[in-house]
Amino acid sequence: MTQNKIIYSAKLDENMRRSACFETNKRTVKSNIMLKFVTKAMDIKLQGEADFTTTLEDPIKLLKRIERFMKKSADAEYDFLDFWEATNQKFSAVKQGTTENLMHFKERFLRQAEVMQDLYGVAWFRNFAVKTKAYA
Repeated sequence: MTQNKIIYSAKLDENMRRSACFETNKRTVKSNIMLKFVTKAMDIKLQGEADFTTTLEDPIKLLKRIERFMKKSADAEYDFLDFWEATNQKFSAVKQGTTENLMHFKERFLRQAEVMQDLYGVAWFRNFAVKTKAYA
């Protein structure tokens, strides 16, 4: 019985020491992340979070939050990029309908091309026609 108490207390002491070491290492990793890899703007965003002093003490959760900010940030919205993707997707998806005759498709395609030329200029349209495999 006494031997079991000795073994238990030894394992308890080891566990307490390892837990303290783990907590120290977590703080060290978080401070390294904040000092070496986080910019001023990201630091301001992170400190603005309600759970900065609680949940974000964990370095893994901190890195996941940083990743989320980098991918889905409100100030990373680019109106021109959205416009560009929408118009290019619409133009490159122009295909002849199953019941559409060739002349009607040609007229629709040319109208769409005129819109694109007005938006981006003639040089863009020429490069698109030359470099796109589907239209080459």
